[in-house]
Amino acid sequence: MESVVGTLVGALIGLIIGLVIIALVTLFFRWIWNMTMPEVFGIKALTFWQAFRVLLLASILFGGGTRVIERGHEVVTTDTIENAAN
Repeated sequence: MESVVGTLVGALIGLIIGLVIIALVTLFFRWIWNMTMPEVFGIKALTFWQAFRVLLLASILFGGGTRVIERGHEVVTTDTIENAAN
């Protein structure tokens, strides 16, 4: 029972840390956008949720930095391919 509670607490802490990191990345993106784009291109500034949606859309469109290659029944990530080449 104690290991289940420990696992749940660890998962909750991991979830909170993940949400904080996502919020910080979104705030940083929003700050960079609002400092650059309105001045250079004359477009409107972003709110937090608009910046979050732009990052989410970019992650969907561009794969979020992770590529998966299927070889037969084996799934290989780009990290595995890079490590095998070295």
